[in-house]
Amino acid sequence: MAPQETLERIEGVRSAVSGRATISVTELARSSEWRERLPEAGVMEITDRGGTAGWLLSVDDMLALIDGYTYLEEQLERLQTAALFSTREDARPVSGKRLEHDALERLDARLDELERAADDER
Repeated sequence: MAPQETLERIEGVRSAVSGRATISVTELARSSEWRERLPEAGVMEITDRGGTAGWLLSVDDMLALIDGYTYLEEQLERLQTAALFSTREDARPVSGKRLEHDALERLDARLDELERAADDER
């Protein structure tokens, strides 16, 4: 699904949740009427003793939510990668003995920090 279509479908799910087509746990177990209502409602609140026990989603709405999450994860990953590259623009890659020396230096510094933190807790 294209991002705009996905976002529109997710907005529909959000609106349906606000509209709250409801069904009780007992009614869910005893009747099959909810099967006819679900495709139109998209989302139904399942209630038990006056509280929300869960949500029932149509296949289309569940797929729209999954598409939406996937799209957002992809965007987040893209932005994080861009941020990583922009912060390292001026850095020069290191290798060999220099890399080993720098890595050991950083490990020593972190070990010192951990030891100070452990000493502070004692």
